[in-house]
Amino acid sequence: MRKLLAVGLVSFVTSAVALSGASQPRRPPRAPRRPPVAVVAEPPISPRIAQELGTLRWGINHEQVLEYFRQTIRASYTPRLRNLGQVERYRLVEQRDAEVRAVERTYVEFDGTPARRRWDTSFIGDEYTHNNNEAMLVYEDNRGNREFFFFINDRLWKRVQARNTAGASINLDDFTTQLETIFGAGRRVMDGARLRTVEWRDDTTRLHIVDATTFYNAFCLIYEESATVAQLPTLRRNVAPRATRTTIAATPSTPETGHTTGDANADIVDRITGKIRRVQNSDAGAAASATIRPGTPAAPAAPVDAGRTDDDPLGGLGF
Repeated sequence: MRKLLAVGLVSFVTSAVALSGASQPRRPPRAPRRPPVAVVAEPPISPRIAQELGTLRWGINHEQVLEYFRQTIRASYTPRLRNLGQVERYRLVEQRDAEVRAVERTYVEFDGTPARRRWDTSFIGDEYTHNNNEAMLVYEDNRGNREFFFFINDRLWKRVQARNTAGASINLDDFTTQLETIFGAGRRVMDGARLRTVEWRDDTTRLHIVDATTFYNAFCLIYEESATVAQLPTLRRNVAPRATRTTIAATPSTPETGHTTGDANADIVDRITGKIRRVQNSDAGAAASATIRPGTPAAPAAPVDAGRTDDDPLGGLGF
């Protein structure tokens, strides 16, 4: 009898414990800890980007860009053609038309042939690819600054404004400080302790700086259409290995008459703010490219859009 009671008591306790355990909520297994995901901040918005890009909009074709410069160059000559004799007028018209043709000759389609590869080892060699229906047009203003227009499927999607420093000792930090007074504070991308680039954006465009002063005496402001950048993996189906970049030593330009030849950095402020009088191109592509070379001291001004003034801090860097 006692054995039966003992067995029954044990069974009751076991059942009670089991029921108690079943009635308690089970804790879910603890999920493994994941490392925190780094949040990459977007570049700050700069309203100045649209102003610097001017009236030439993303998506127009190369003929529309050429027509813009034809009209701009011709308009710059109109005041100079007034009250001239027939011979003087004829000569000035010839000069004007030669400048128009010089811009037209800069158009190049990147089809992979040797004749179309002269820019591959220049400071813009990474801005395009061959055999992907890409092309480029170049304009040089009377200050010696150049702007490169890039097309894909004959749609404008990138503009590179090259500011030649002519050998002046201007570092990227100083150049950035000047630009931030124009575009506002940018997102600074560091390479360790060294500033690698600075970025801005607006609704349609991304802007960043490339420091090409080591070999090419130039800072480049690169404007790109955001929508096209996102589609590049699809648009660029043929991407071949790049040629080795040619190293070209920096060569300071010869100062104009009236400039002193002492301190090479005497006009460094003017250079940063765009008051470069004349510079010498030092990239490989320039040697083989056709550029505008004004024939008289009264050279045509750079293209001017509505709302722009002569005291523009970029001094012709934008069009």
